[in-house]
Amino acid sequence: MSIHASLTSVLDRALAQSAPDSSHPPLVLRSALVLAVAMTAAATATIAAPFSAAALMDPELVGLLRAMVVIKGIIALAATLLVFWRLGHGIRTLVAIAYGTAVCISVAALVWLWGLASIPVGSLLFYGGLAALILVGRCDSGLSVTRGR
Repeated sequence: MSIHASLTSVLDRALAQSAPDSSHPPLVLRSALVLAVAMTAAATATIAAPFSAAALMDPELVGLLRAMVVIKGIIALAATLLVFWRLGHGIRTLVAIAYGTAVCISVAALVWLWGLASIPVGSLLFYGGLAALILVGRCDSGLSVTRGR
């Protein structure tokens, strides 16, 4: 069994056991996402500030690397907007938490990467957050009407 198959089967079982939850209105879920993203960015900026290596690098290299972070930021913004849209429709609480966690991991990685400290770790976290979004989306029964076919 491949790693992907085992991860998705574990997620499928966990999400199938959680009952649909309609007690949280979309406004509450969406507000929680925005608050979580803002708090993650602020906390990561505070933690990452002492590790910033931008001052020690060539200014042209800093500009190039930060331009790459901006491109990743556009990707993360698109993913966050998709999650924001998804939270506006009936969703299980566990799925909403999983989406929010994955988005926050990518946001934390972006803030970390902006300081140019430990770029490989930041990149791994960024793409890990996006991979988590894909896995959660794959297991989200409310996302696709063809899921059972």
